[in-house]
Amino acid sequence: MDNATRTIIDYFEQINQIPRCSKQEQQISHWLQQWAIDRGVPVKSDSAGNLVLQVPASNGFEHAPTVILQGHLDMVCEKQDGSDHDFSKDPIRMVQDGPWLTARETTLGADNGIAIALALALVDSPEVSHPPLELFFTVEEETGLTGVLKMDPSLLSGKILINLDSEDEGVFVVGCAGGRNTTINRPLDLNILDGDDDLLSVSAQGMKGGHSGVDIAKHRANANKVMARLLSAGMAVVPMRLVALKGGTGRNVIPRGCEALVACRRDSIDALERVIGSVADLIKQEYKTAEPALSVYIDKKGPVNAGQRGATENDTAVTVNLLAALHSGPVDMAEDFPLLVQTSTNLSLVEISNDALAVTANQRSSVPSRLDAICLAVEAVGRLAGATVNTGTGYPSWPMNRESPLLKRCTALYRELFDTAPTVQIMHAGLECGVIGDRCPGMDMISLGPTMENPHSPSERLYLPSVEKVWLLMVALLKSLGR
Repeated sequence: MDNATRTIIDYFEQINQIPRCSKQEQQISHWLQQWAIDRGVPVKSDSAGNLVLQVPASNGFEHAPTVILQGHLDMVCEKQDGSDHDFSKDPIRMVQDGPWLTARETTLGADNGIAIALALALVDSPEVSHPPLELFFTVEEETGLTGVLKMDPSLLSGKILINLDSEDEGVFVVGCAGGRNTTINRPLDLNILDGDDDLLSVSAQGMKGGHSGVDIAKHRANANKVMARLLSAGMAVVPMRLVALKGGTGRNVIPRGCEALVACRRDSIDALERVIGSVADLIKQEYKTAEPALSVYIDKKGPVNAGQRGATENDTAVTVNLLAALHSGPVDMAEDFPLLVQTSTNLSLVEISNDALAVTANQRSSVPSRLDAICLAVEAVGRLAGATVNTGTGYPSWPMNRESPLLKRCTALYRELFDTAPTVQIMHAGLECGVIGDRCPGMDMISLGPTMENPHSPSERLYLPSVEKVWLLMVALLKSLGR
């Protein structure tokens, strides 16, 4: 590991000592403010908690245009099944595996802690010459860009912005999808189960999960959809009633697990177990390459408890059919970038709670009218099931500017440094650039970053050699912008 990468990773390790799940960014914010105070760097914040560190220019660069380095403070907090990790107090335990950096049992938090670490290392390095910098760190990015949607535009004076929240080194992102969440809520008729009924637990686990945008086309299984298939197969041969259901962990995460508890007549429990097991074998065969750890556990729980309630057969059927009908995955591909998903939806969360079914779906598209269309489709399925539906306002897409001076500069520098051309693309994920560009007209923006895999899952990992390349590019870029 070279010295620059070591410095960045040292900063990243400090950051990973600090709890920073979404909506819990206070400690990392205080730490950064103290970092700025120790260096005499002015700090500004807004009512949402977004933070700007105003770093003075290097000697000789005082008259250069201000450059914004931007990332987010929060991380997705996911852990392996059975882990006792407490994200509210336990540090992320980083592990180096050859050229990769990962974490023990949890998400690594490189999304987007590595952006904070990179920005601080650039400021602290005496060898880096730079224009005036605004280090812009937002809150609650992972919960739907909540922080940046509430940003005070007066925080920023610069018109050149480098977002450090991309996940493929050598790829310059110059546009992104917009996104919205749809909630579907349907009251359920729950009544006392028959004393002759037995309970059967069905659990679909072991799937990779991942980011509901960048990973949506990787043929990964959605645990909520797997459960819908299992229960639909059982319902087709045995009258049954749903007692409990819960799947998914976040609206922007492909669900890795889903659990259900169903009741049926005691003399039918063996038949129900067999048919669900048979369909489980078929599903595991379908995903044998993409999801080798996909597992379905079926456990007979014996007679129902006295007074235990379950959904009626009709409400059970409506619930299962709703989950089976809701699409999850790519919807169409981008015309200008044929390998890029243009529109998608993710069946994120399902739960029976408080005598009702609650479902959350997450839609994305780089074309606003296509986003409208997929949201309408999800809403229509919910209404057909007799549910109440609500789609939030979400966040805007970031349209590509092919004539961006910043893009041209970065492309030329990348060729000069690495003797190859970078890839230019639009990202199928929500980037804060879309909101910033909407709030602060006239921004020239690009998004880049080191290579990481499987964000939003405990398999998240960071490719260390790519950190050095991003560092070299950033050093050259800041120097060139000061000329």
